[in-house]
Amino acid sequence: MVQQEAVIVRNAIKRYEKELVFNGLNMTVPRGSIYGLLGASGCGKTTLLSCIVGIQYLDSGEVWVLGGNPGSKDSGIPGPQVGYMPQEISLIEEFTISNALYYFGRINGLDDEEIETRQRFLSELLQLSSANRLVKNMNADQQRRISLAAAMIHRPELLILDEPTVGLDPILRENIWAYMIQITQEEGITVLITTHYIEETKDANKIGLMRCGKMLAELTPQKLLERFQCSSLEETFLKLCKAQDNTASLNDAQESEVEDIGSGVSYQNQNEQTKAILEYKAVSKRQVSRLKRFRALLAKNGNQFLHFYGGLVYAILFPIIQISIFIVAIGKDPKGLKIGIVNDEAGNCDYGNNFGNVWNDEITCHFSNLSCRFLHSFNDSIATQLNFFKYTNSQKIIGCIWPVEGMPKGLRWISYMLPTTLPSISMRGIIYKGYSVFEEQVYIGFIIIVGWILFYFIVTILGLRRKTL
Repeated sequence: MVQQEAVIVRNAIKRYEKELVFNGLNMTVPRGSIYGLLGASGCGKTTLLSCIVGIQYLDSGEVWVLGGNPGSKDSGIPGPQVGYMPQEISLIEEFTISNALYYFGRINGLDDEEIETRQRFLSELLQLSSANRLVKNMNADQQRRISLAAAMIHRPELLILDEPTVGLDPILRENIWAYMIQITQEEGITVLITTHYIEETKDANKIGLMRCGKMLAELTPQKLLERFQCSSLEETFLKLCKAQDNTASLNDAQESEVEDIGSGVSYQNQNEQTKAILEYKAVSKRQVSRLKRFRALLAKNGNQFLHFYGGLVYAILFPIIQISIFIVAIGKDPKGLKIGIVNDEAGNCDYGNNFGNVWNDEITCHFSNLSCRFLHSFNDSIATQLNFFKYTNSQKIIGCIWPVEGMPKGLRWISYMLPTTLPSISMRGIIYKGYSVFEEQVYIGFIIIVGWILFYFIVTILGLRRKTL
């Protein structure tokens, strides 16, 4: 029994905040048939399709598609068993028609030869433009046809189409319906289609009329016309809507009369059917190798990159500019650097100029005037020394807090807590002195930088939470 149904929805409840979208909705789509889902705009048709393909979930109730629960690991849904054309155009604008069809074909496991054959057929059926034309250069009508072709290219077992014929030429619409009838009869494919054109569904095997979160009726077009003695489906839908307004629920009033034509199961036996669904184990699903999916995604990213000219120029020019600036700014010997020096050991190392002291340049083994002797060893062509007696003076002249050892203790501890001070010292110790990560000077720097990363991460999370509330 369950194997005969492509889609089964039982007692579906779903809300958007306080608005009730589904109110105990029931739906049965037989395999190998065309099911036309009708309803006014905003009645929940698109939401129902999203729940069927596993994009959204019900608040309560059961949904079974091709014998499995959408979104579960073994269901294969979403996957190659289902071809879904959403109401909104979801194509990548940088794709050509050929890129789009090859991407969806590969991601669903087709070989390139089969994709080429299907592309030629669908291009003729749907009257598509040149295969090399970009999607972003097409109008909405042409983009919808490409989206329809992408959903049908891999011959899915279940084809779900959300208003595929809106704005299409009547002849093209008729050709699409003729093709859907053909694939349901010859290949056993199930088609679930929503449309605004009520009379368009006269060729469907079964029609579901949806309103106010409930399914008003599920019958063949001919039985609907006979039961309500109407000459058109639009008139039938009008009578059903009026009847729903006059009664609490048409399904409750006629529960014993309305039959699910596809499965032969009345609504009175829904509990038995739901039990059978839960006991049914789905058959193995068509699998797609990871290599094919990787190839499809790689080609997609490559096509997007090559057709996004702004990003392409940025990716090529930015590294060139960055390398050029690096070569100009870094690598040459420094010349004429001005270094401010605060030397508390000796008040005067600028010998012979300001204070008239006589400098003894003779190298001895005595530990006297070490700081002055060290400073004297600097190459004057590289660094110009300016001697100061106080740190505050050097801070004003140089304009930065450096070196740390020359700061007052209070400012020194503040500097140690900054995200770059100790990590910079750690990196110099690793690069120039060969320290290992177990040296105190090194691992403290790593602790500081990790602490700052965690701090910014926590602040970011708190900021995002506050923004979403």
